[in-house]
Amino acid sequence: MLSIFEGTLSLILCILSNPWYLAAVLASCLSLHIIAVHFWGKKIGVNPLATDFRQPTKPCVIDIKARDAVLKQRFKASQVPEKLDVIVIGSGAGGLTAAVLLSRAGLKVLVLEQHDQAGGCCHTFVEKGFEFDTGIHYVGKLQDGTVNRTLLDQLTCGQLRWAPLDDEFDHIALGDTAKARIYKMKSGDERYVQNLIDLFPEEKDAISKYMELVKDASASMFGLSLLKILPRYIARFLVFTGLYKLVLKCYRRGYTDKTLQEVLDGLTNNKELKLVLSYICGDYGVVPKDVSFILHAAVIDHYIKGAFYPVGGTSEIAYHMIQSIEKFGGRVMVQAPVTKILCDDKGRVNGVKVGKNDFEIHASYIISDAGVMNTFNTLLPETVAKASFVYPMVTKVGPSVSYMTTFIGIEGSSTDLKLPASNIWLHKTDDLNKSFELFLNTKPEDIEDMKIFFGFISFPSAKDPEWEKRFPGKSSALVITLAKWDWFSHWKDEKVRHRGEHYEGIKNLLGRQMWQQCLDLFPQLDGKVLSGMSTR
Repeated sequence: MLSIFEGTLSLILCILSNPWYLAAVLASCLSLHIIAVHFWGKKIGVNPLATDFRQPTKPCVIDIKARDAVLKQRFKASQVPEKLDVIVIGSGAGGLTAAVLLSRAGLKVLVLEQHDQAGGCCHTFVEKGFEFDTGIHYVGKLQDGTVNRTLLDQLTCGQLRWAPLDDEFDHIALGDTAKARIYKMKSGDERYVQNLIDLFPEEKDAISKYMELVKDASASMFGLSLLKILPRYIARFLVFTGLYKLVLKCYRRGYTDKTLQEVLDGLTNNKELKLVLSYICGDYGVVPKDVSFILHAAVIDHYIKGAFYPVGGTSEIAYHMIQSIEKFGGRVMVQAPVTKILCDDKGRVNGVKVGKNDFEIHASYIISDAGVMNTFNTLLPETVAKASFVYPMVTKVGPSVSYMTTFIGIEGSSTDLKLPASNIWLHKTDDLNKSFELFLNTKPEDIEDMKIFFGFISFPSAKDPEWEKRFPGKSSALVITLAKWDWFSHWKDEKVRHRGEHYEGIKNLLGRQMWQQCLDLFPQLDGKVLSGMSTR
């Protein structure tokens, strides 16, 4: 009996000392699982990517009515398809992606969007003769042949075209904008690194080590998804035993446990370099002391080879994805606010309620692209939400940071005004943790006296090579900063555009401060505002 115990213990110690043995065993189990499913399991559905759906690219449709016919299909109960398989709540990029793939797999899909047009952060709006984007300012890894490009081509039937941003795709303005120090991030693995070394020659070793960690951590990112892809019994075994921390590099090397701040503090004492290496935190909305290094590394690696912008504007993404959904019998409807997710007696979802009249629509599967907070705190029945293993994490993490944008219409073309096809990140100080904390701890009664520490400037008109065809002699600018819902919660029950002078006064006050920061960096825009500022 003792010898059996000793033998088992020796085997376990051997596996623990060499995780590759365990990986080989798991690979064998997975292979056997695939064989078993293939011959005796449930029939596998249609592969939505088995066929190449790309078609010759057509010119951008610029007729507003034609675009609205796709992007603004208003909800009507009489037009809801029968015998639905899937309902997707929300028409952001994630929801539309799921809808396209499931439609191609043979399922009947309905997407419901509460806004008056589809697209989520991909949507655009036209005001006073200017078009503005709202959330997609640049996308990485879209060179020909990349996985991202291949997937987006398939999702849009090859109709999306992508224009590269300037070689120096991100600019960092550090300090007071009137006399800011400018750092520019260059495209290309080697050029990106060499540029940093040229800016901080005394920190060459720290920069080289940082980039090694970025590459290694981003390459291990797949491990975060693997536990969801593996058969459930294998995933549970790995988690229960803790062996996933040995098998998956992202856990084994601590990339999920270490924060960005911890990594930077271990590399250098140069505060300005730390700022330059973490400037992009606005993309994911978490400060260096709180964000896991692996997330930051993935974002840096996403853009390091260069950034792109959709030709024709960001609404092109939703415009073509919706047509892909409709091609296979699905629908995308707007002004369709889902008020509740319906569940049966066993807590299994089976439908939704829509609108003020609580019109019920049923389907076998419900996918929520409405955000985890909305889904678990508002849409799901409380008993079902609290029974989920996700619920404790939702309450622990809390809502993400919000942003406020000032939209400006400008007289003159981007070429004449020499506007860059790049992003400008504004950082008043080199301590992101402190500046974000001070800013977001501002009380509602103090926001009129608040000084903005962080900002982001984008010129969509300079990024889109076809902008001039649609809006000749005009340019658009966006200036973005952090915001808190609490600052404006007093007006939460008031109708849009009917919230009173005080509300509009606060927005305009902050908007003018944001615009002045833009003018400090681009003085040629002074006196060129045509549409007036709209802050949202």
